[in-house]
Amino acid sequence: MNLITILEARIKKENQKNWFSFLIVQKALVEKYFDWINLSIDTNERALKGTGTLNIGEKTYSIRLAFSPFYPFRYDRIFIENKSIEYNDDIHLYANDLSLCLYHPIIDQPLLIKTPLFKIIPWISEWIVFYEQWKKYGVWLGKEIKHR
Repeated sequence: MNLITILEARIKKENQKNWFSFLIVQKALVEKYFDWINLSIDTNERALKGTGTLNIGEKTYSIRLAFSPFYPFRYDRIFIENKSIEYNDDIHLYANDLSLCLYHPIIDQPLLIKTPLFKIIPWISEWIVFYEQWKKYGVWLGKEIKHR
């Protein structure tokens, strides 16, 4: 293992050790900037969970999210609940659970920092806009790193 990998593992361990305080801070930051998300800390799953409704154009999207330092690879799991979105390599979903792929968990993470949830939230709207364009044009128009 290289030094960066070791330091990042320590950061994750620290976030796990102090998970409740970590999630309280994440919750406060999201609530400061986004009033459309209802959040609570699930102490059984040690996760911040939330639901909300986004209005983009004339369409409404029900969003469900979870955020935890105990999840593998990335802390966030964000879903669009009320749309029948099927997996396709081109639309940036994780095949295993259909959560949104909003960033590359290695390349797009700042060095030695996990991206806080409040910085991820705006990417949901961007994903939806690119998804609607993909349905119309058949091409993902946003920045991307191909899945395959």
